[in-house]
Amino acid sequence: MLVAVVDDTEADAASLASYIEEFSRERGVALQVERFSHPGSFFKGDTSRFSLVILDIDMPGMNGVEAARLLRETDPDVVIMFVTNYPQYALAGYEVEAVDYVIKPISYGEFFLKMQKALRYVGRNTERSVVIKTKEGVVSLSVWELLYVESSRHYLIYHTAGETYRERGSMSSAEKNLAPLQFARCNSGYLVNLRHVKGIDGEDVIVGGERLKISRGRRAEFLAAFSRFVGGI
Repeated sequence: MLVAVVDDTEADAASLASYIEEFSRERGVALQVERFSHPGSFFKGDTSRFSLVILDIDMPGMNGVEAARLLRETDPDVVIMFVTNYPQYALAGYEVEAVDYVIKPISYGEFFLKMQKALRYVGRNTERSVVIKTKEGVVSLSVWELLYVESSRHYLIYHTAGETYRERGSMSSAEKNLAPLQFARCNSGYLVNLRHVKGIDGEDVIVGGERLKISRGRRAEFLAAFSRFVGGI
């Protein structure tokens, strides 16, 4: 697995590379590191080669958040982790669906835990697809493409960022198949991909650019599922 470290501070980049190599030895995971001193040099090459990109937030010119936005335009699935001197900047990670952030100066113990979580996300990226039998034919979607599933009478409607797909089926069967893949029901009619939850606002969950109601009966279970997902449990 190829990991990119984008950090303009040589000492910090060297520490990250050293920690990744140590993690690789301890866990028996094959990890290769490529270092870049600026997002410009990172984007000159083929960024799709990387499964994990570790970005420093505070860099001159293009900062880490701006680089992550640009990366997301071409690669919605790559796992992103931030490193920063300023904890308040870490909240920007939600915008680009960063898996986590590490505060400098970085300790190996903290980094080890963050890497474990990041690799779980990398594993999810290569996981199963969802096969949908529509009237037009069979469609196969990556789990990461799905925003949520809607139940309408005897049909299931699969929502992605740009398309919807419809097939006959029940919400109970969809939940049985997708719950192990980090989906949770916010009410009787919606099954949400927790990867795409932007936030929870009162009685609504924000998924992509849409608001879906969290029912009173489902609220505790849904919030617990989301908390487990965010915590990497």
